[in-house]
Amino acid sequence: MNKKMVLLCISLAGALTTGSLTGCSNQNDSSQNTSQNENSSSENKSNLQQYSKDPDSKQEEDFDLVGTLDKETKNELTLVIDDKKVKIPKSNAFKKEKDTPKNIEGKQVKVKVEVNDKDQNAESLELTPQAKADSNGIYEKDPDGDYSVIGKLINETDNDITIEVSSGKKTYKKSKDFEQDDDNMPGDSKNKVVRLEVKKNDEAESLEVDPEDQ
Repeated sequence: MNKKMVLLCISLAGALTTGSLTGCSNQNDSSQNTSQNENSSSENKSNLQQYSKDPDSKQEEDFDLVGTLDKETKNELTLVIDDKKVKIPKSNAFKKEKDTPKNIEGKQVKVKVEVNDKDQNAESLELTPQAKADSNGIYEKDPDGDYSVIGKLINETDNDITIEVSSGKKTYKKSKDFEQDDDNMPGDSKNKVVRLEVKKNDEAESLEVDPEDQ
């Protein structure tokens, strides 16, 4: 074999080796990118879930997020939760609660987040009781005259409950069948936001402490 043939063989061998190494490198890069994307997706799920005040959010697939609506686009919601902007993609079946006003940016909302194998999407949106409440703290009225109130608990005795709403302090007499539900937030409820179910005669029949209101 002459010298030219030897040099040609060496050149071809080098080119094949380089191509093989490049192919391996590209394959490794692709594998690494896939791994990074999966990690990023997992991290996004974790980041969304950590903002939930729902005590059962870690045990259930779907969970709620409560925050101030900063921006809404066709495909995405941006909430401010604990001074952080959190972006939530909308699902194809996304809907708002009936009678939700058209412009609710800057209002406190509750978003139900649906979890599937690949991602987390906003399934529905509604105003929170605090956002719905009027100056007297009333956020819902029943046809029979009963109503629901939300406000900060100022004082509670065996007979009365005093809460603070935007118009001032309101005191309600407890009904004979009064019930208190603070299982999700046991302990002293003073200065916490509470929900009252009030009869049409202005007697409070129940008090509830919800973590999502705090």
